[in-house]
Amino acid sequence: MEEVFSPFGRGTRLSGRSGAKRIVKRSEGSSGDGVSGTFAERRDGARRSAERRGANRGNADRRLSDRRAGACTALAMASLMAMAPSVRADIYTRINSKGVVEATNLPANLKDFKLAYRSKGTLIHSSGFLLRPSTNNEFNAHIEDAAALFGVSRGLIRAIIQAESGFDRLAVSTAGARGLMQLMPATARRFGAIDSFNARQNIFAGTLYLRMLLNLYRGDISLSAAAYNAGEEAVARYNGIPPYKETQGYVRTVNGIIDAATAPVTPSPLPLPAPQAPAVPRIHYQWTDDNGVVHMAQSPPSAGKYSTIRSVN
Repeated sequence: MEEVFSPFGRGTRLSGRSGAKRIVKRSEGSSGDGVSGTFAERRDGARRSAERRGANRGNADRRLSDRRAGACTALAMASLMAMAPSVRADIYTRINSKGVVEATNLPANLKDFKLAYRSKGTLIHSSGFLLRPSTNNEFNAHIEDAAALFGVSRGLIRAIIQAESGFDRLAVSTAGARGLMQLMPATARRFGAIDSFNARQNIFAGTLYLRMLLNLYRGDISLSAAAYNAGEEAVARYNGIPPYKETQGYVRTVNGIIDAATAPVTPSPLPLPAPQAPAVPRIHYQWTDDNGVVHMAQSPPSAGKYSTIRSVN
């Protein structure tokens, strides 16, 4: 007669379930030790199986916990990046389905947009620059020489320097622009500046670039300033000043500096004269004495003829 032993109870058939083991009682004469030993073996096997299942669940829980922690970390980093202010103001454009050009500094999909304008970045002044006294006249000789050589007005050169660096010879930007006229490395090489921190080289290269832009736009200062800031390609693309907030503000700044420098000086008004007392008419008396001498006095003679004369002080 065959009986099945299981940790779930005697006589319960669990074949096909993991952890259940069919143990056959060999004979009626088998000792109780054999049966008890079989039960002990079965319990040990079940315990090891449970431990393995527990260990597997523990590993799975740890992996799930690690994945959750990683996801939380990535989400936190994305949130911080989204909240962080943008240092650059690069402009991307695309033509939508209606044929309209769209411009943004935060494209949703870089595959649909192309970089149209690379910002010069945030200006970083040299150490102690803001604590030094005004140096706006320090580079006058270089400005004069560049203006005379390339035929560009001194006022325009000074306006560009003021708008770009505030006359900080060692200023840099987060995008790599350098010096007084904030030349990008490629622009500096293009117009012959070997050392962009050298004031004379920087001013001469920047002024030569302005001369080229003025020739291109037939002397239009606003378009030349827009191209100096955003590039000739952007001006050509929009057939005028690009609709970039930075560039439009830059053009207003340059024109404002030029206008302020060339505005006629209004002379101060002359001081008003002090009020005077009203004039008081006076009467003078005139007569001729016996000797033929003419007399004039504020009172008439005691005798004889006289005439009167009215006067005003």
